[in-house]
Amino acid sequence: MNESSSLRIRRLFYGSWIAQAVYAAAKLDLADLIDGGTRDVATLAERTGTNPEALYRVLRALAGEGIFTETGPREFGMTPAAIGLLSTGDDSVKNLAIFYGKEVHQAYGRILDSLKTGTPAIDAIYGMTLWAHMERDEETGEAFRRGMGATTWDEQLPLPQTYDFSGIKRLVDVGGGEGTMLAAVLHEHPEMTGVLVELPSGIDRTKRHFHEAGVADRAEIVEGSAFDVLPHGDGYMMSCVLHAMNDESSVVALSRIRDAIDPDGRLIILERIVAAPDEPSLAKILDVSMMLMNGGQERTEAEWHGLLAQAGFKLSRIVVLPYFSGGAELAAIEATPVPR
Repeated sequence: MNESSSLRIRRLFYGSWIAQAVYAAAKLDLADLIDGGTRDVATLAERTGTNPEALYRVLRALAGEGIFTETGPREFGMTPAAIGLLSTGDDSVKNLAIFYGKEVHQAYGRILDSLKTGTPAIDAIYGMTLWAHMERDEETGEAFRRGMGATTWDEQLPLPQTYDFSGIKRLVDVGGGEGTMLAAVLHEHPEMTGVLVELPSGIDRTKRHFHEAGVADRAEIVEGSAFDVLPHGDGYMMSCVLHAMNDESSVVALSRIRDAIDPDGRLIILERIVAAPDEPSLAKILDVSMMLMNGGQERTEAEWHGLLAQAGFKLSRIVVLPYFSGGAELAAIEATPVPR
C-alpha cells in the first residue's frame, strides 16, 4: 500500500523533531552517562540538571527510534545507534549532532530569508559569516572541527583503498582539517611524503593523528588557507572544501593549486556529485544546507567540468567511493593541469 501524500509530508517534518531530540541527548552527554549499564531517569536528570519528567519523555521518544532502549520502568540502556553519541570512538557523531542541532537548525528556520536574498541565513542570524562566528564562539568552532574530523574518518577512509595514488611523490592536502585523511593515505603509501595546509586551530590533534598513524616523519604542516600561495607538490587533494565555497571563490582556490602543481601532477577532489533530476540524492539536501550556512554549493558532474576548466584543469575521471548503501555519492574527482 502506498502511503498518502499527507503522511509522506508528515514523516518528513517529524524528522526535524527527532533530530532536535538527538541534539539534546548529545548536548547533555546522555550516551556517556548511560554507557556501561542502565541508568534510571532520576539519576540522569540529577547529573544533567534537567527535569526528570521532561527527560523521561525525550528518552522514551529516542528509544522508540532505536536510540537508547527502555530496559525497565524509567530506566534506559545503550543501543548500537546510541554508541554514535558517545564522546569518543571512530563512529562518534556527537559533535556533528551538536553543530547541526544548533547552527544548521537555526539556519533552516530562516530558509525563507535565503530564498528572498540569495545570501546565507547564518549571516542574517549572527551578522557575520559562519567562519567569523566560529572564531568568536569557541564552543561552536570546536564542535564543528571535531565533527568534521569524525566525518573525515568515517566517510573518506575508503579512499586509500579505492583510489590509486601510485606515482605521487609529494601529496599536498589543502584544507585537510586535522589530517586524518592525509594520515590514512600516507599510511597506505610508505614511499610518499605529505603536506597539510590548514589554519592554526587543531594543530596539536593533527600532530597526534600523524604520530598515531606512524607517518609523522613524512608529514609536514603548513599554516595557511586555500587562498594562500601553496607549497609545491605533484599531487594535491581537497577533501570537502570546495562545496563550502561559491564558484568565484572555488576558482581562486583551484587557481592557487594550478600555480603550484607540477605540469604532470594530479588534483584529487573529494566531494559529492549531485544526481540526475528527480533521483534521491544526499548531495541535493546538503546543497541547500551549504546555501544557508556559507553560500557554498554541491555540484553536478557538468558543473565540476566547467569549474575546473576555469582554473586551468581538465577533469579526467570520477571514482565513486563505496560509501552509503543504495549508491555512494562521495567521489574522488581527478583532474590534471592544462598546459599553459
